Amino acid sequence: MNLLIATIVQKRERRMQNKNRSYIRVKCEHCGKILVAPFHEDCICRNCDLFSINLFRCLFGNNDLYEDVEPKDFKFVSSKKVKKTKEKTKSQTPKNLRFYGIVSKDRIPIYYNDKKWKYFLELTNNLDYISTRTLSGTLDKMLIFLENEENAEEKKLIARFFEKNGVIHVLIGNFSDKESYWIFNQNSMYFNDILQKDKINIEKLDKIEKREISIKMNIFLNSIEEAVGSKVKFEKPNFDYIDNWLKLHYFGLSSESVGVISLLLDKENILKFGDHSHILPDSEKNASRLVKKVIDFSESVLTAKIEAILASIIANMKGYPRWISIKAAFQKYLFLSIKKLENQYYLYCITEGNIENLKSLESFLYLHLKDGVSNKFTYSLKIFNEMKKKIREIIGTIPERKFY
Repeated sequence: MNLLIATIVQKRERRMQNKNRSYIRVKCEHCGKILVAPFHEDCICRNCDLFSINLFRCLFGNNDLYEDVEPKDFKFVSSKKVKKTKEKTKSQTPKNLRFYGIVSKDRIPIYYNDKKWKYFLELTNNLDYISTRTLSGTLDKMLIFLENEENAEEKKLIARFFEKNGVIHVLIGNFSDKESYWIFNQNSMYFNDILQKDKINIEKLDKIEKREISIKMNIFLNSIEEAVGSKVKFEKPNFDYIDNWLKLHYFGLSSESVGVISLLLDKENILKFGDHSHILPDSEKNASRLVKKVIDFSESVLTAKIEAILASIIANMKGYPRWISIKAAFQKYLFLSIKKLENQYYLYCITEGNIENLKSLESFLYLHLKDGVSNKFTYSLKIFNEMKKKIREIIGTIPERKFY
């Protein structure tokens, strides 16, 4: 890849040496600042200190970027060609990428392409902790609803998580499954190549090494986004389910980060909350009381974790995650789903099976919660305690807590 970067720089210098560079102007897409040549070769805006795609295209161009390194059957179309070619290029190179980041399993932030989304690296570590420690699975995907977008399609984003060699790669954008895996594979191979060639230890990452990684990854990431439409055949994102039901293990209700209902229904110990063998009751009489304490404690811990995740996303992104998928086994998924209700209430569930049945489950719960959420929370839990008791009894009559 070092050969690729060197080739790009050489081609840029050949194109620019006969031009008067003092007349070139480029607008930064992040801060709107008009930048004047000469430019930084790392394509960093001098005003906002972010990587600029506009600068990258001005310096390196799209027309002969891979002329000497890519196979002959792979070509970029020049932006200087006729109108029809421009339209064709636009349809083949989707600009769907919102964020790409890399963070270690030990919570060391390594790379991010957009400072506004930097908080997502810490969030990824928190989600990974819940996925592996609480739900005994692997963090997979997240569907995000944005509240500040006008277009219905733009309101939805998919975050995907890919773990390799002790680090987690995060991709946010509307890419298909196949496109996402291709992007992950290309970026992870290039990232590992950087670490090996530059002999970088991510556990002892200094500022200079971090900046070097950032410069190289920014350039490479832009080329990958340009190439994905040509390299990967489009397909709709989907899950391969073997179940036709959605099983409820836990649900909670909150208002403005205050938990008002928390109900753990996991008698099969899917969520691994039942292992408290180090706590022994004084007598058989106290055993049932101990079980209740364990369940109450587990409900409180789980509610606190979900509330922390939800608060972090809402504060930073002006949106919320609709669901997070955790891969438990082959074609087996657990889901943490979040539904925004009226009066700033949020309903969240931990389920197993087929997420396509989520609407059926949430409709059932809302039917028994609507009297409570119809008014703003007054910090009185009386009505919600009554709802919790009633819902527990009704769910007990549903075979295996499965919704279709």
